[in-house]
Amino acid sequence: MQDKKVIALMVLSVLAVISLVYGVTSTPKSRAKAPATPAGQVAAAPAQSTVKSAVSTARRARRSQFKTWKRNPFASGQTASTASELTLNGIIWNKTKPKAMIGDAIVVKGDLLGTNKVIDIQPNKVILNDGTKDFELRIEK
Repeated sequence: MQDKKVIALMVLSVLAVISLVYGVTSTPKSRAKAPATPAGQVAAAPAQSTVKSAVSTARRARRSQFKTWKRNPFASGQTASTASELTLNGIIWNKTKPKAMIGDAIVVKGDLLGTNKVIDIQPNKVILNDGTKDFELRIEK
């Protein structure tokens, strides 16, 4: 009986040493080396715009799949501002960082206005999400 315990202890200690050696010598996947480039050349950056658009499309699809909830479960019990209470006073258009003035607040894409989130700012409208659906605010002419 004592011999079985000694053998089991030796096997476990050998496995622990192998695991330790493997952990020290292997390269983590998150720190994998970039492919080598010839001297004097700069590595080309990956196409981030395609990755970013795919991610935003996936996030937008995930967000809209919960429309049956009828409300935002993470919003506090306060009453949300509806589209009729919000007025779009102006848009400062810039391709890189557009801004909009809704009521007295100047907002950019991603900002929260009460319980509404600014989804997109376009030259003639602002798209907001109240937690259940997207709605638009347009400049009155």
